[in-house]
Amino acid sequence: MTSALETRIVSAPARIAALGMFAPKRILTNADFERMVDTSDEWIVQRTGIRRRHVVGEDEYSSDLAIAAVDDLLAHHPSVRLDTIDYIVVGSSTPDYEYPSLSAMLQAHYRLPGNVGAVDISTACAGFAYGLNLAAGLIGTGQAERVLVVAADALTRSVDYTDRSTCVLFGDGAGAALVEYSRHPAIFGMDAGADGNGGKFLYRTALRTRINGVDDTSRLLRQEGQSVYRWVMENVPNYVARILARAGLALDDIDWFAPHSANLRMIEALCKRLPFPIERTLLSVEEYGNTSAVSIPLALIPAVRDGRVKPGQRILLMGFGGGLVTAGNVIVWT
Repeated sequence: MTSALETRIVSAPARIAALGMFAPKRILTNADFERMVDTSDEWIVQRTGIRRRHVVGEDEYSSDLAIAAVDDLLAHHPSVRLDTIDYIVVGSSTPDYEYPSLSAMLQAHYRLPGNVGAVDISTACAGFAYGLNLAAGLIGTGQAERVLVVAADALTRSVDYTDRSTCVLFGDGAGAALVEYSRHPAIFGMDAGADGNGGKFLYRTALRTRINGVDDTSRLLRQEGQSVYRWVMENVPNYVARILARAGLALDDIDWFAPHSANLRMIEALCKRLPFPIERTLLSVEEYGNTSAVSIPLALIPAVRDGRVKPGQRILLMGFGGGLVTAGNVIVWT
């Protein structure tokens, strides 16, 4: 049975006004992995589409990546003043600390007023889309006029480099977006979902170390790749349909698709199932690997800056990952 909420057109009086991104200078190529584990460039590219990934240095953490992405936003949008923002929302599954939060660290770094809201969300690869949805809600309810949304992950700090099936997948980076009030809504169809029963397919332990009948004290990322792949194929098309329905749009109305860049082969299969042209799908996986919450901004921002994404075009963002959770929306580029 379809609920009224699922069929209601959802929009927010908000738009993305500025964007920034950052990836660490250090690079791991497939050739580097050939010297680390039993793998090859051909094996990695055929199964994932990944050729390189950017990784943090010894003294580089998620907060450093987040600050660099915000600095990049400011460099590309010199009229932006951070002292006008009302909220900071950060999506990350690899924060520097349990607390203080990354959002509070950003508030301190930029010496923002003490009345700036600061919240971290732990929604893994859905973090950027989730952050935009929360920003739209804060603006739509009048709690804020400007929200800084940041996704930052240093995933390689949680990778098991003896597990060849997962260590070749992940990279690090950060993305930032300034979301502000707009008389003309430019964020639509905001939607989110969860399937906690699938949490056993993709996890990292913490204070509690026993999961799915296994004791894992390593606190390293664990993934059952085939199970996650099947879950994505079976569920994400339905979430895309929900987003479109809540935006009052059809798939043909979408100019660009920006899914979580987990794995090129997965996204190719997803595009066939929707169906949506892979040629109009924004990806970051070849250059950056799977960067969790950051993969969508690392795909979106270069496309905006090089002119592929034009004003007035609609982009469907679709995040999905550990939890298992999803979040998505349709943005109109202004």
